[in-house]
Amino acid sequence: MIQLSYISSATEPMSTHDLLALLRGCREGNADRGVTGMLLYGNATFLQVLEGEEGVVDDLLERIRRDPRHTGLQVLHRKSIERRQYSDWSMGFKRVADKELGQVEGLRDFAEKDFNPAFLTQHSAVVESLMNHFRKERFKAIGQGELGVDEEDRMINVLHRIIRGAVRVLAVAMVVTILWGVVDVLTVLYYELFRPGIEELKIHDIVITFGAFLAVLIAIEIFMNITLYLRDDVVHVKLVIATALMAIARKVIVFDFHKLEPMYVLATAAVALALGIVYWLMDRKTLWGEAGSRHSSH
Repeated sequence: MIQLSYISSATEPMSTHDLLALLRGCREGNADRGVTGMLLYGNATFLQVLEGEEGVVDDLLERIRRDPRHTGLQVLHRKSIERRQYSDWSMGFKRVADKELGQVEGLRDFAEKDFNPAFLTQHSAVVESLMNHFRKERFKAIGQGELGVDEEDRMINVLHRIIRGAVRVLAVAMVVTILWGVVDVLTVLYYELFRPGIEELKIHDIVITFGAFLAVLIAIEIFMNITLYLRDDVVHVKLVIATALMAIARKVIVFDFHKLEPMYVLATAAVALALGIVYWLMDRKTLWGEAGSRHSSH
């Protein structure tokens, strides 16, 4: 993977509506490409970091270069990386203003008027300080980086490394469970379908077979959840909720409504609805929170 940053100038000042549209397009496109990063905008200037597979990032950069909404694109740095640094699967964002810049450590005299290509291309240390500051702020805002190993307290770093090791052990154990589940699926297929003969197959046997398949799929999703705690580029809570929704949906598929009590079905529906609402609210919070911060800065 590579990480690169570039700076460019907006051809026209960007309104809140323009920025929302730009951000939405970035997130949708970058999510499809597996690209992550962060975009800063202020003083009619864009500063963006992109991370992903080298060919994908290079292709995306050329598409960005041709975008008529900005001009004068200059690549500030390009390097190989082993792990992603930025907080959103698709794109973090911050509207840069004097209020926020005054909080950046070591840049007390840096103002929005200095956020321009002429100054930043000559001061790479300022660019790094800006991106590190807003990256850490975003981690705090969305609750990520719980197991980061770049904390100021060395003891916390050691403890986080121990927990990361424990997570790896759990991931290996879950793979063993998944393989065990696959063996169980094959056993169910044999005893429920092939051994009695296709002519004796009943709906109940099909439901049991589906249940075995879905149990393995749920185990795979739990494995994915476990491995999320080794990564800093995704929103853990949001994906855990999405996994819970998928697990419930798969469980509903194999419900035997002849044996289940009505209240059990209603309770399952209530849980699914609650998880769906929470997932929707988290998604809206990210978008509207950023929109609100931009309104307050105008």
